[in-house]
Amino acid sequence: PPPHASIVIGVWPIHGTSPGAGNTVMRDGAALLGWLLVLFALGRLGYRGAWPIVVLPVLIFCLGRPAVFQTFTDPAYQARGAGRAAANEAKATRSRLSSIERAYTEERKAAVFQGPPPPLPDPFARAVAAETRTRGFLARTLTYFPVFLAPLTLLAGFFVARQRTLLRWVRDRKLWIFGPSMLVFFGLAMLPEARVTGKVAGTTPWEMLLPIFLVVWAAVLADDAYNLARPGEVIAPRRVLGLVLFGALPIVPFLLIHELGLTIVLATSMAAMLLVGTRRGWWAALMLVVWLGLSTAVFNVDDRSITRFELAYDPYKDLKQMEPAEQQRWADKLHQIKLFDANLLTGGLLGEGAGRGHGETAPNSADDGYITLFAAQWGWAGAVSMVLLYTYFLVVLFSAAVRERGAFERTLITGLAMLIGIPFWLAALGGVRVIPLTGVAAAFAAHGGAKLLASAFAVGIVAGLSHRRTREDELDEALAPPPEAGTKGAEGVRIV
Repeated sequence: PPPHASIVIGVWPIHGTSPGAGNTVMRDGAALLGWLLVLFALGRLGYRGAWPIVVLPVLIFCLGRPAVFQTFTDPAYQARGAGRAAANEAKATRSRLSSIERAYTEERKAAVFQGPPPPLPDPFARAVAAETRTRGFLARTLTYFPVFLAPLTLLAGFFVARQRTLLRWVRDRKLWIFGPSMLVFFGLAMLPEARVTGKVAGTTPWEMLLPIFLVVWAAVLADDAYNLARPGEVIAPRRVLGLVLFGALPIVPFLLIHELGLTIVLATSMAAMLLVGTRRGWWAALMLVVWLGLSTAVFNVDDRSITRFELAYDPYKDLKQMEPAEQQRWADKLHQIKLFDANLLTGGLLGEGAGRGHGETAPNSADDGYITLFAAQWGWAGAVSMVLLYTYFLVVLFSAAVRERGAFERTLITGLAMLIGIPFWLAALGGVRVIPLTGVAAAFAAHGGAKLLASAFAVGIVAGLSHRRTREDELDEALAPPPEAGTKGAEGVRIV
C-alpha cells in the first residue's frame, strides 16, 4: 500500500531498519487481501446481517496498520535491554548524517565533515553488539501469524454463531468447555515468566480464552436470569457457587500475573452481561463497588500498577531517593512516556498522512500506546476521527445486541462488545495520560496478536448472530398472516 511505500522510502534510509522488514511488507499486503476475501466470502454466503459489523473492523485495521508497520520495522523496537539505547543512539546519528547528505551542498559537507563523510551506522547492528537479546526469528515470526489468521478466525466465529444447534451444544455443555479452559489458564499463569512480566514468550495467550469465558457466562445467565434478578434467590448456595465458579474464578489468574488491565476488561464485561441479563440496576451498583475496591487495592499493593499510576500523574520524582538500579528502570519508563507525548505533539492538528509522520517507536507503541503513533501520522484530528470511528463500531455491536430476543444471544453480544470496547478506551485514554497505562491493546487498531485473534473471533460471532436474527425476522414477516380488512396496514385490490 502507498503508506507502506512512504515508510520504506522516507523512513528506512534515515533511521535504518531491522532484518525481515521486507517480509513485513508482504505480510501486511497478504493480510489486506485476506480481509477483502472475507468480505467477498460473506457476500457469496448470503450474509444478511449488519455489514458495518464486519466492514468497520477491516477499515480500522487498514487505517492503523501503517503505524504498526513503522514500529515493527524499526531497529530500536526490535532490540532489547541495553541494545535499545544503543540502537536509538545510532538512529539519531544516522538521521543527522543522512539529513546532511540530502540537504547540504558539497562545500558545506566538506566544511562539516573536514574530510570524507563517515559511513551511516546500522542501528540494528549496534543493538546486537550492545545486547545480544533482540527479537529473534521465532519472535518476529509469531507476530506474523495472527495477522494472517485473523480473517479466518472471523469466518470461524461466523460459522459457529449462525448455526443454532452448535451454540445450543456449547450452551448445554458449558462445564466441558469451562473446565479445560481454566486448567490451561491457570497453567499459563503459573509459569515463572508470566508471574514476572505478565506475558509468555512476549505474548498474552490468555486473551484467546476471554471469548470462551464470556460464552459460558452468557449461558449461565440465560439459564437462571429470572432467579438472579431476585435478591432472595441469589443467596441460595447453588447459585452463589455458580456465580463464584463462572463469574469470579476466571479473574483469579489475572490477579496472579498482576494484569490489572485485563482484570478490568473481563470483570467489566461480565458485570455488563449480568446487568443486561437480569435487567436489575442494583447488580450494576454492586459490581461497581466491588470493582472500585479491587482497583484501589491493586493500585496500593501491586508494584507494576503503582508505577503506571505514578508515571501518569507524578512522573518527575526525586531520583535521589532510589537505588541506582531503580533509578535506571524509572528513567526508562519515563522516557517511554516522553516519547508518547512527543508523538502527540509531532503530528500537530492534521498530521502529514499515513506513513508520513515519523513518530518515535517507544516500547509498547504498537500496543497500549498505539494512539500516540497514530496521532504522529494523522495529527490530533486523525486521532479524534479514529476514536469516533471506533465508537461507531461499538454502537453497531450494541445495536446488534438490542435486536436479539433471546437472553443468551443478547448477553453474549453485550459481553463481546465490551470485550472489544473497553481495551480501546483504556489504551486511548492511557496514551494521552488521562488514565494510567494498563498494558492492554485496542483490537484491530493496535498490534496485539492474541488480542487480534480473539477480537476477530468475537466479531465473527456477532456477525453470525446478526445474520441469523435478520433471517429469522424475514421469515417471521413472510409467515405472518395478512392483516384483517379495516385494520391499519391492510391493503386491498380493486377490480375495475
